[in-house]
Amino acid sequence: MAPPPAKRPDMTPTDRAKPLFESAVVGIGVLHLPAGDPEWKQDRTGYCWPAIGLPRVPYELRVDGSHPFVADRNTVFFTNVGVTYRRRNLTPQGLQNDWIDIRPEVLAEMLTHATGRRHEPTSRFPWAHGPSPTNPLLRIHALNAMLREGDQAEPLRVEETVLDVFRAIIDANVQARTTVRRRRPSPAQARFQQDAVEQVRRTLATAPERTHTLTTLAAGVHMSPFHLCRVFKRHTGLPVHRYLERLRLRRALAGVLDTKDRMISIAAACGFCSEAHLSNAFMREFGHRPSRIRRDRSLAITRID
Repeated sequence: MAPPPAKRPDMTPTDRAKPLFESAVVGIGVLHLPAGDPEWKQDRTGYCWPAIGLPRVPYELRVDGSHPFVADRNTVFFTNVGVTYRRRNLTPQGLQNDWIDIRPEVLAEMLTHATGRRHEPTSRFPWAHGPSPTNPLLRIHALNAMLREGDQAEPLRVEETVLDVFRAIIDANVQARTTVRRRRPSPAQARFQQDAVEQVRRTLATAPERTHTLTTLAAGVHMSPFHLCRVFKRHTGLPVHRYLERLRLRRALAGVLDTKDRMISIAAACGFCSEAHLSNAFMREFGHRPSRIRRDRSLAITRID
């Protein structure tokens, strides 16, 4: 394999962008953009390698002038080389992302395997954003937490984990687009429905700890509760209540892995009525109790089949 091309000329280690691991095949790191940073008003262009972003704080993205979408904890977004995008801030926390990038030739192999169609090394991601599957998110979050704290990690294990996570995200997004039933509303209806779903997602993502009702959410987008349920699931693949629960659990995951806060405090901050409620929901979603994940992050990195 030839030496890798130069990557991310504007992503050298700084207070905002911090690569945690890089090799000839993959890179992984974190990005923080304060709410008042002038970069929010600037167009950005995809780096030299294709990348996946996993948001920890919700914000809005517009890719190549297309319809904007909310990037939240339930979402991954795909950055293609040379594609222009612009972010819009939604919270005082600004932007916090985990990111993974990958050598283009490896991405082409993954896309070919997942779709059954040949992809060239110059191929782009077919999507701008999509669902964030649970197990890959857990593994990359735990791996980043270990790397940030300086824990020793065998490079071979890091590379293999990142490649497996990347593949799982690709597979999940291919699968989502082949199993979700598509309808053909009129262009005006389609735009209205997409706007409504994004508005509900924005409401949930910026305040997942609050109590939300279908009546209030539906009234805010001028739909009946029944119609909102149907449209929301068609666009996101999840019912509204499940989407909200996943947002809460993924916020809780950050509290478990990145802080020393008490579990009861994390539960309250994320919208759970008790520590037991959080623990049971966490176990269903991530396969481990939060206290166990905190004691041994390596459990989270190991793939759960």
